[in-house]
Amino acid sequence: MRFFALIATLVLGFGCSSKAQETSPFAQPEEESVSAVLITEYASIQPGGKTRIGVHFEIEEGWHIYAEDPGDAGLPTKVTWSVNDAATIGPVQYPPPQEFLDPGDIRTFGYSGEVVLFSALEAPAQLPDRLAAGLRIAADVRWLACKDVCIPGKVNLELVLPLSPDAPLRSPAADLFPTF
Repeated sequence: MRFFALIATLVLGFGCSSKAQETSPFAQPEEESVSAVLITEYASIQPGGKTRIGVHFEIEEGWHIYAEDPGDAGLPTKVTWSVNDAATIGPVQYPPPQEFLDPGDIRTFGYSGEVVLFSALEAPAQLPDRLAAGLRIAADVRWLACKDVCIPGKVNLELVLPLSPDAPLRSPAADLFPTF
């Protein structure tokens, strides 16, 4: 059954839209199996400073989304960042995934419960005046959520990370990022 749902998803396309298409730091798709929130490690950033930015997924019990390498079936969860041209963002970091064994010995890799996909962000040392309000961070996020059926989801998230000469304070979401 899941195989046919995956084929239907691939034929119909990955672009199924969710109810929460407006740009915001928090969005929840219509099917409510997955919610996604844009988070930062620090509540502000200094010129030349570094922080981590991420998408925190909360996945309803019984559902899962896929890792960068989904295995024998599924589609990888993707986060595409955009930020003011003066800042740089590193590649998306995927935590070690869980392994799922589906009927027919289909082995997939992904996440259930909750997961944060994140990247390193570095602010420029010399900030142009146009960035006085902060760094605008946006994420185009796409996933395939599966349980008995598979449902594609996508959302555009955005926030402004304030710039400050003061030492940054950890954000309320800081503990969601993995420690090294």
